[in-house]
Amino acid sequence: MALNVFKKKKEEKAKEEPKIEKAESVKMEMEFSDSPSLLRSFYVSEKANHLMSINQYTFRVVREANKREVAKQVEKMFKVKVKGVKMLNMPEKLRNVGRFSGTRSGFKKAIVTLEEGYSIAQAKA
Repeated sequence: MALNVFKKKKEEKAKEEPKIEKAESVKMEMEFSDSPSLLRSFYVSEKANHLMSINQYTFRVVREANKREVAKQVEKMFKVKVKGVKMLNMPEKLRNVGRFSGTRSGFKKAIVTLEEGYSIAQAKA
């Protein structure tokens, strides 16, 4: 009598089927979940630090973002009231490493002004 090591028992097959169904249901939930965040990160520079003192916060955002979407996202994430948003497209910059030249990619930046009395603690940390 030869043993087939690769042959699965009927019980093991029955146990695997529900796992596959669960994985498919998770995929469906991911497709209908909220869109990813428009905000990529806080933008850190000397000017951005100065703007924080006058209640303006600077963020890197995705290229497709607009002012209304950014304002809603900031209000939702940080539970603050947004007074205004300014958007800037930062250009590419040339970079040379040895004899190789290239560019550092550009990005979109948003300067968010908050109502008086509100602040974002995560930006100051």
